[in-house]
Amino acid sequence: MDYKKQLETLSSYFKNAESKKETHKIGVEFEHLILHEDLTAVSYFEKNGIEKLLEELSKKSDWEKVYEGKHLIGLNSNNKAITLEPGGQLELSIIPFADLKQIETIYLDFIEKLVNILNKWDQKIAVLGYQPHSLINNIPLLPKKRYDFMYKYFKDKGKYAHNMMKGTASVQMSIDYINEEDYIKKMRVGYFISPVIYYLFDNTPFFEGKKADKSSARENIWTNCDSQRSGTINDIFDKKYGYNDYAEYLLKIPPIIKKKNGKLIYTDNKVLKDVMENDKTKEIEHFLSMVFPDVRTQKYIEFRAADALPYPYNFAFITLLKNIFYNQKNLNYLYQRSLKYNQKKFINFKKEMVEDKKSTKRSEFIAEILKKTKNTATKYELDFLKILEASYLKYGPLKFKTLNNLDKGKKEALNWCLLN
Repeated sequence: MDYKKQLETLSSYFKNAESKKETHKIGVEFEHLILHEDLTAVSYFEKNGIEKLLEELSKKSDWEKVYEGKHLIGLNSNNKAITLEPGGQLELSIIPFADLKQIETIYLDFIEKLVNILNKWDQKIAVLGYQPHSLINNIPLLPKKRYDFMYKYFKDKGKYAHNMMKGTASVQMSIDYINEEDYIKKMRVGYFISPVIYYLFDNTPFFEGKKADKSSARENIWTNCDSQRSGTINDIFDKKYGYNDYAEYLLKIPPIIKKKNGKLIYTDNKVLKDVMENDKTKEIEHFLSMVFPDVRTQKYIEFRAADALPYPYNFAFITLLKNIFYNQKNLNYLYQRSLKYNQKKFINFKKEMVEDKKSTKRSEFIAEILKKTKNTATKYELDFLKILEASYLKYGPLKFKTLNNLDKGKKEALNWCLLN
C-alpha cells in the first residue's frame, strides 16, 4: 500500500468515527493490582494466581472465556471485558455509556464479586499506579505472544519500558468527537491539561520497593519508555493537529507487531508505512493500540495520564474530564488558553506543572479547573469533585495520602487504596 493510500485509510478511519453530540458517551478502563497480604504481586502462574482468578470469576456471571493457546487470558460479557496487562494487572473495560451512574453500578458490582473470591484466598485488590513492593524482575511476564514481542522490542529502548509493562496500573477514559474541528480542540486540550492530570492523580507512592516522593513516577516512566511512541506528540502544539497529522505520526512509528492471517508477526524497527498492507479494520485497530502517547486516538480520544485510583477517586477523575470535554464552555476556555503555547513553551509548562513542588501557576490552574468543573457538574457528579478537592487541599497529589501516613506502617498507610 503506498503512503498516500495509507494516509487516506487512517484519516478516513478517524473521520468515520465522528458522532453527533447527543450520542456522546464515556468509556473507561480500570486497572487493578492483585496482591498477597504482604503486598507482593500475585503472579499469573501460581496456585491461586491470576489465571485461577479468571476461572473463578467466569463462574459468577455470563462471561465468555478468552484463551491464547491453553492459557486463559481474559473474559468477555455483554457490557464489560477483563483483560490482563503484561505483569498480570487486571483491567476491567466497561462499554461506553452516557450515564456515569451506569458505569459506577457495573464497576462496583464487579469489585464485589472480585472481593468475594480474593477474601477466601487472603489476597488484596490494590488500586495504585505501581506495584508497592514487588520488583519487576520478580514478576513473570504474562503468556501472550504480543507481550513477548513487546518485551523483546523494548529491551534497547527507554530505561523504564519494562517497568511500564510489568509494574504500572492506570485508569483511562475515552470520549467521542463531533467532527475534525472538535477533534482538534479535544486533542489539544487533552495535552494541555495532561501535566495537571499527571500531578493531581499521581498515586504512585512506591517505585521498585522504594518511596517515590518526587514528581510523578508515571510521567517519568512514560518519558523514559520509547520517546517516539509515548509522552507528548512532538508537534501537537505547533499546528492545528487533525486526522491527517495523527495518521502521519502513526506511519513514522514501528508498530512492533503486525497481524497477518490471524497470526502475530514481529516487525522489529520497521515503521508502520513499511508494514501496513491493507485497510482491514482489525489491523488498523491493532496498529492504533501500539502507540502510547498521553492522549491517544482510536475510534475515540483516550486520556492516559492518570494512575490507577481507588473508588471514589477514579470517578472524580472521570467526572473532571467529562465536565471539561463535554461542556462546550469549559472546552472552549481551555482551548483558547492552550493557544498561547507552542511546542517549546508547552514542554517548559509541563516540566513546571509536573516537577516544581511549589508552583503558584499550577495551584492557580488546578483551582480554576476545579471551580469550572464544579460549576457545570450535576449534583451526583459534584460529590466526586468535592472529595477530590478536599484530598488535594490536604495532601496535594494523591500519593501523599499514603506517604504522609507511613509512620502507621506501609500496609496501614496504603489501606485507602485496598478495596478489601
